[in-house]
Amino acid sequence: MRNIGMTGGIGCGKSKVAEIFESLGFYTIDSDITSRKVMEINGPAYNQIVSYFGKDILDENKNIIRKKLGSIVFNNKEKLKVLENIVHPAIYEYERKKRAAIYGKDSKSVVITHAALMIESGSYKNYDAVIIVTCNKDVQINRVMQRDNISISDAEKIISCQMAQVERLKYADFIIDNSSNIDDLKKEVKRVYDLINEINYGEKHN
Repeated sequence: MRNIGMTGGIGCGKSKVAEIFESLGFYTIDSDITSRKVMEINGPAYNQIVSYFGKDILDENKNIIRKKLGSIVFNNKEKLKVLENIVHPAIYEYERKKRAAIYGKDSKSVVITHAALMIESGSYKNYDAVIIVTCNKDVQINRVMQRDNISISDAEKIISCQMAQVERLKYADFIIDNSSNIDDLKKEVKRVYDLINEINYGEKHN
């Protein structure tokens, strides 16, 4: 159990959880950062994206304007599928190489890859185990409102477009509840960190 996936709804705090895992000694990969890298000029997905969607999605420096690309696929399921079929394999291969490099340096390392749509895309199947980060619905709404400076109705609309938390939890091997404060979150992450180490190596880290 060294190749672990982690996901959760918007506002649940995946990035903060990843940060805490890193401070404890696990390695982490952010799939959002990976998706940006594979779409960069000379990235493995760049030429295919430009070939299909055209040069109108490029800025003056020939970089892909992600917002413009997003607006094209937002209400077009066919084009979204094309984009996913280009980007997802590129992300998978990039992260596979990154994990291999980590394991090459540290044979006992645990790598946690976090992504927003891990369940929806089916990529959760690529991992030894899945961590779901969750939180209370009211807390989630407040965080999204504060983060994006939007109204409660807009926050609720964004959350309603995602997979329901109760459905996402069905895929969990480990659950981290981030409904409270940072100190409680650190305890939650440490609990899962210890569980993974015990499963892997029979070790408990105090």
